[in-house]
Amino acid sequence: MTQQNRLFSAFIYALPALAAAIPTIPAYVLLPSLYGDTLGLGLTLTGLVFFAVRVIDMITDPLVGYLSDRSQSRKPWVAGGAVIAGIGIWFLFNPPLLPSAFYLFGWATVLFVGWTMFQVPYLAWGAELSGDYKQRSRITALREGAGLIGILFAGGLPVLFSVNGPLEQTSLLATVTIVLGAITVPLIIVFVPDVLRNVVVQSGRVVACPVSSVSSAAPAPRDRPVALPAPSQWAGLWQNRLFVRLLAAWLINGLANGVPAVCFPLFVKYGLGLGQRDQNVLILLYFACAVVAMPVWVIASGRVGKHRVWCGAMVMAIAAFAFVPVLGNGDFVGFAVICALTGAALGADLALPPAIQADVDDWDRYRFGIRRTGLLFALWNMTNKLAMAIAAGVAFPVLGYLGLTKTGGVDVAAGDVSDPHAQALFMLLVIYAVIPIVLKMIAVVMMWRFPLGARHQSALRRRLARRMF
Repeated sequence: MTQQNRLFSAFIYALPALAAAIPTIPAYVLLPSLYGDTLGLGLTLTGLVFFAVRVIDMITDPLVGYLSDRSQSRKPWVAGGAVIAGIGIWFLFNPPLLPSAFYLFGWATVLFVGWTMFQVPYLAWGAELSGDYKQRSRITALREGAGLIGILFAGGLPVLFSVNGPLEQTSLLATVTIVLGAITVPLIIVFVPDVLRNVVVQSGRVVACPVSSVSSAAPAPRDRPVALPAPSQWAGLWQNRLFVRLLAAWLINGLANGVPAVCFPLFVKYGLGLGQRDQNVLILLYFACAVVAMPVWVIASGRVGKHRVWCGAMVMAIAAFAFVPVLGNGDFVGFAVICALTGAALGADLALPPAIQADVDDWDRYRFGIRRTGLLFALWNMTNKLAMAIAAGVAFPVLGYLGLTKTGGVDVAAGDVSDPHAQALFMLLVIYAVIPIVLKMIAVVMMWRFPLGARHQSALRRRLARRMF
């Protein structure tokens, strides 16, 4: 396959991420505040419902990963999941004026289960497209870059069309998501080769090997088909110390990102006293900086190493969050600078850890001799969801108990913490900025000396190729 065709396949592969990313901000950031505050369901009840939905969602991740590994193609999973998620998006993003907890629970479950059916095979498919250390970073960057462009659409369309009402905003984004999904998902089904279709296994051994559509690097073998996950196989996963270490750091950093994400609308409204339009502009700025910074992180990772560059980005986010406590009421400019810096750091969070995970998958195949890319990325996806579930399930009930939405919005930095309203705002500050700093510090310590770099991964690919032949 020519270089031009490989680039075309990589580009087409990344396109569905654009559509899938548009509802990300509403689903993870805006919807909890919309249902809990604007529509009057209550922060505590809304937080508990989202926690329950995401727990159910997490259970489906390893199941989908296992089944997609055993299937002959990841394409039916991607297509079917996209359809189910589209149905859930439409009803969840167009709620009645007085939705019940059952309405929220039902349609959120449909959305997140469909999302799992789409996302887990989609991520595994991307990891299988290339075995090259640097090329994997490029593929991941293309996919996550397309996702960031989708998020820019989510932040920019309401500003462009002057849609300030939260219900009108979510309805607009649901419509755009469904239209773009109907265009991009068929493209990947038609034009991107499915690596699993090229794998033939007889008597537990490979008799035909996959040919990467994106890179000419040696393909990874499939020594034997993955059996039903048994306790011994799960134990084998935990014996992969690189996987456990990376997964733990990903969870901790996910919490550090998830906590301020779900609290962002509340911090803008109650902590800074800013309006809906200011919030839309800040979201747009945040993700625009992530898009701009992502190529820089990817280029740097090819020279310095993915894990070191990721750590550098987390340190930058820590430094930015450290200035949140000095913000005053109405301080749009100061918060915009913080959003720009943390947004730039997000570019590394999105592009580099999944590429490191793909390298860890090589080590897993070499060490244990089985192919379980889908299962590994299911656990990866599940960990990300667990972080968001904990963020909403803990932060919202705490803030609801303290009566945050009953406050009038005072200066967080100067407020009297003896006043109940000021106590709620002070806790919002701690949850939004202080907790993420501590968590990111832990993640940096865990990943700074991560042993799997470019030289080690190249050696792994050569050994896997020799094992094949």
